[in-house]
Amino acid sequence: MHIALKYLKIILNRSIIFYLLCSFLIWHWLDYHALVNNAIPQTMSRLTPPIDYFDDFISKQNNYDRFKLMDCIYYHKAVAKYFPFQKAESLGMMGFCYERLGQKQLAIDAYKQSIASNPDYFWPYYDLGVIFYNQNQYSKAAEYFQNAAEEDPVKTIVLLSRSKVYNDVRLSDGTGSYNVIQSIKEGQKQAMILMMESLNKLGLYDQLLAVAINGIKQGTDDEGIFYYYAAVAAYYQKYYPQSLRFLQISLQANANNPDAYLYMGMGLKMVGQEGPAQLFIQRASLMNKQGISTLKKYLNPQVRFF
Repeated sequence: MHIALKYLKIILNRSIIFYLLCSFLIWHWLDYHALVNNAIPQTMSRLTPPIDYFDDFISKQNNYDRFKLMDCIYYHKAVAKYFPFQKAESLGMMGFCYERLGQKQLAIDAYKQSIASNPDYFWPYYDLGVIFYNQNQYSKAAEYFQNAAEEDPVKTIVLLSRSKVYNDVRLSDGTGSYNVIQSIKEGQKQAMILMMESLNKLGLYDQLLAVAINGIKQGTDDEGIFYYYAAVAAYYQKYYPQSLRFLQISLQANANNPDAYLYMGMGLKMVGQEGPAQLFIQRASLMNKQGISTLKKYLNPQVRFF
């Protein structure tokens, strides 16, 4: 009997210790999660940059405050960590900031992570295309611009319309000029133009002609640019009459493209019209000296976040 009581006492003591240990662990776990949950809004409040930071990055393309960009990176790292449904946009913003800081590889990594988080987001594809285009890596640039051009714009519009990241940017603009629908429309057009220029530099004229014709069929060409690239592709494939027809339409839509005049002159030479050819070539030379160029604004791209 004495031995049985002894063992019972030992079991009860161990049960009490086990109970106390479990209680401690449970309360510690609850306190930890409460601490984390309380820390999140405090952390976000501490890291949130002033609202005018975002507008500063747009209005000052090359004279922005680098410390503000670092603040912006810290903030969006926290957004990506604590709000996973905002991860794609936050990583996209981080990519933008890294690129502005000249940290190209970190920018590339952030944009790729953004795509992995949400493959339906237009801007990371576009921005990766811009980075590789500016590095003269035209094959990679063309691939990303093609991905961007093939994205359904509605999905990006829906994503950004409910995005805290986008709303931060939109609210920072006093003029109300940030328009997600207009921005993506412009972005898609520029993605196609930069894709065509990349294919042109690579000498892939069959692909260039296909992209240009596709853009014409979509009604994208309101400045004669797609007709111009179709003409270039046709010229280098020795389809000279077809090239001249494309150039005629291009110049009717926009007479401020000196390269179109140059190719018109070169094309006319190829079909034996030397006199008119010289006039077009001279016109192209004069316009270049005057700095007239429709394409220039499209062929010096910078990354964008919206």
